[in-house]
Amino acid sequence: MHMSMDKKMEGKSILVVEDEQALQEALQFKLEKEGIEVFTASTGEEALEVLKKHRPTLVSLDLLLPRMNGLEVLQKIRADAHLHDLPVVMVSVSGGPDKIKQAFSMNVVEYLIKSEYKIETLVDKLKEILEKSP
Repeated sequence: MHMSMDKKMEGKSILVVEDEQALQEALQFKLEKEGIEVFTASTGEEALEVLKKHRPTLVSLDLLLPRMNGLEVLQKIRADAHLHDLPVVMVSVSGGPDKIKQAFSMNVVEYLIKSEYKIETLVDKLKEILEKSP
């Protein structure tokens, strides 16, 4: 019998912050299939609300969000005593060198550019990072 649940993923969780509904749902579906617990948020404000209640293993953070952008959310996470060391992956449609530099200066684990990846690859990348996350 083939088990699709990945033992390495047991107890791992991710917060997907993505305002593009279709992509958010696709990521959630694929990550849950891997046995990963998924929290979702469509705005930075929502993401920070979720983080008050849960501490996921990893945060996948979209750069372009309504009102508060991903870097602002990241700043708030880094400024929070409980969350400052939370692993965050920045996901963006574009990768301007300035934005990337700014993200890495705030300790992102990885900066993924959406257009360079198919959703499967994005999920694989996130899984890879989750596996390495304590």
